Amino acid sequence: MPSEWGLKLSVAPAEGEPFQRTLSGETPVIVGRSSEVDLAILDRMLSRRHARFYRDGGGWFIEDLGSHNGTFLNGARVEQAMAVRGGDVLSLGGSFITVSEGAHRHESDPAASVPQHTITSDGTIFRPAEEVLRRGVEDHTNVRETDREALRASLQRLKVLNEVHQALAKSISLDELLDLILDRAFKHLRPEEGAVYLRSATGEYTCSASRSNRPSAGPVTVPRSLVREVGEKGMAALVLDVQADDRFAASQSMLSAGVRSLVAAPLQDAQGVLGIIVLSSTAVRQFTEEDMELLVSLGAVAALRIRNVALAGEAAEAKHLEEELALARRIQLALLPDHLPVIPGYEAHGGNLPSRRVSGDYYEILPRREGGEVVLWIADVCGKGVSAALLTASLEALAAGLIEQGLPPEEIFTRVSRLLYRRTPPEKYATAFMASIETVSGRVRYANAGHCPSLVVRSDGTTEWLGSTGVPLGIMEDWAYGGQEAALNPGDLLMLYSDGITEAMDRSGEEFGGERLADCLVAHRNNALKDIANILETQLDAFANGVPYADDRTLVLLRRL
Repeated sequence: MPSEWGLKLSVAPAEGEPFQRTLSGETPVIVGRSSEVDLAILDRMLSRRHARFYRDGGGWFIEDLGSHNGTFLNGARVEQAMAVRGGDVLSLGGSFITVSEGAHRHESDPAASVPQHTITSDGTIFRPAEEVLRRGVEDHTNVRETDREALRASLQRLKVLNEVHQALAKSISLDELLDLILDRAFKHLRPEEGAVYLRSATGEYTCSASRSNRPSAGPVTVPRSLVREVGEKGMAALVLDVQADDRFAASQSMLSAGVRSLVAAPLQDAQGVLGIIVLSSTAVRQFTEEDMELLVSLGAVAALRIRNVALAGEAAEAKHLEEELALARRIQLALLPDHLPVIPGYEAHGGNLPSRRVSGDYYEILPRREGGEVVLWIADVCGKGVSAALLTASLEALAAGLIEQGLPPEEIFTRVSRLLYRRTPPEKYATAFMASIETVSGRVRYANAGHCPSLVVRSDGTTEWLGSTGVPLGIMEDWAYGGQEAALNPGDLLMLYSDGITEAMDRSGEEFGGERLADCLVAHRNNALKDIANILETQLDAFANGVPYADDRTLVLLRRL
């Protein structure tokens, strides 16, 4: 630094008005709370002779003089003499000194980055909330028993925090919690207005609770710049005079409300910032650095409780959902057949494996015409979970009466689809396959509403697929479904299934597919039907190799003996 340059300091004392001082010459400058030092600062946390500035070799240095609470340069404790340059921030006790002029650092110097601490000549202070908490702990830990005033202040703060902890320990809702936080802030810091802004999942900050001792005043909008510094950067803020700080010049809401000073802190825990709390007053210098430290501590406690309330709410919601799913599953199991009818000359088997707690699949085997005919049908409702199960129940109820009337599958689907279209939103529909089989002749009449093609495996190992005859149920109001015919000869096997079987995927994303399904049934066509179902499930598990099933797996097997 050229010798003719001085060192310009902006001082924000813990008590009293901010001021500036320019250091020049070769004589060291002692800083402390004593009136006899060169640079006296009103701060009871300072030692009488706390630190000194001195020049050496054209540069300025700061040296701690064995102070009790220490001297910090850009957040680092001064253990030995350290050079100070333009842009540096010194923290001494509860006061700050910003070096606004001095030697300029080279751009390649890593220390040339702008410090996180910000302090202006008008006394606006931004400090990292984590450092405020850490310094608060250190200050209280290092208070000397002989310093009765500092000891009394430390005990009072601990008393306040203990009271806050006890008050927030109750099991309460989020709204009650936010009101309680503001209640304690108003009690101990005495603002005129206060608000809590919570951060949404999208990063927006919304006023979730507010309080004012001025009933006629409207809500004060917090400037975006303050939200960014406090919420997004985790800084604590102390503004001694809003009207003297250019950053708030554009905030008409604050200026018109007469706000002159404010203090703000993030609601921050180890997982991040959940929101901010802002307190304001129409009086200049209403708040102190001790108030800022207390608000930061309150914000940390509040963040922990807010996180716990959110977790408790999520746990309660999860429990409620589990109870709903369990109830829906019981209802659905009541709809599925618990046993299959005995059909002379035939062997039948059915099964359903949901991918979730509740399935959207349904199947049924119903004799009619005094045993001269049997109806097999399977449905797959779009979606999963509770909504799918409820639509499945509705579908079963709509079809039951029509089946008993003896209508053919295509007529049943035409009527059910019309009713489903009128009673459900457009995005709700179902695929289905229904076959009526004359038990004596083996004649099959079927309709396929956009469902997987059913498979006939002949006794000689040949196969036949029974494809679609119309769109899914509920898609179109006036769709007339077509009917097709097939035959089941002695030894033939008919399989109805849902796409959860053929669309099961392996680790490479390949589907099990219809070809593998047909190969499995052909190879084991002479096994008992229950064994065929078990063999198929074993092959599916081996194919998927641990990949979760994305859809329900349902099948119906009918063999003519």
